Amino acid sequence: MQWNLIKLRKERKCTQEDMAKLLNISIEGYRQKELGKNQFKNDEMFLISDYFDENIGDIFLPTKYTKRKQTT
Repeated sequence: MQWNLIKLRKERKCTQEDMAKLLNISIEGYRQKELGKNQFKNDEMFLISDYFDENIGDIFLPTKYTKRKQTT
């Protein structure tokens, strides 16, 4: 499940229908991707990243990978 994407989408008050239109896919197709039943294509991830003006990794990588402690 794409928890970061779901959270971001809801914070920005976007519906699954809005996102499906952005990606030019059906609402059910988008829903399946958001639930993790189907994967987002690379171009879809870039479109979403650009739409929200967010780093692609912050949206699509699990939190444990994006908020790793840095060691110096």
